[in-house]
Amino acid sequence: MDLSKLTQEERAALKAQLEAEEKADKAREQKERDTYKELVESAVRSNVRKLQVLSAEMERVKAEVFGEFAAIIRTKNELFRTKVNRQSDTFTTADGTMSITLGNRVNEGWDDTVEAGIAKVKEYLSTLARDENSAALVETVMGLLAKDRKGALKANKVLELERLAVKSQNAGFIDGISIIKQAYRPVPTCQFISVTTKNDEGVEQKLPLSLSAM
Repeated sequence: MDLSKLTQEERAALKAQLEAEEKADKAREQKERDTYKELVESAVRSNVRKLQVLSAEMERVKAEVFGEFAAIIRTKNELFRTKVNRQSDTFTTADGTMSITLGNRVNEGWDDTVEAGIAKVKEYLSTLARDENSAALVETVMGLLAKDRKGALKANKVLELERLAVKSQNAGFIDGISIIKQAYRPVPTCQFISVTTKNDEGVEQKLPLSLSAM
């Protein structure tokens, strides 16, 4: 179309038509967006309600399971004189096809005195590293003192350090490890349940008990 050949009236009519089409396109687009938002609103509300029901049922069953095993764990502690500060307990059927583990997840935690203990250990290490053997020991101990991504020591590594300290017979090293151990402040995070079953072929299978595992 050669716009230069159109009259003023034809140009005005064409402009009005284009504006009307643009307006209609925007109106249709807005309607589609509104429809999308309505779909999201409906889906979120209905599925959150379903998941609230599921969450409440899982919470109820979890409490029921822990309640039932509480008496069993007490009996186990009394009969077998086991320690009561375990982080988990596992129970298995006689045929070995089903087992359930209940426990508490714990985050490593330390009070501020841990730094004093670390300083004493490092002070002892500074007296070593005179030959290859002592240098290897220093490297091993320093590795055990390394903190994780959250800036905390690992309790199991401190136990390894304690064995090295006892073997060294160095009072400063032993005292440093003692300070570190006394600074340990584990923080319980949540209770957990883990279930394992075996199929007819004897292959172990973990029962998915979280949405991410299903």
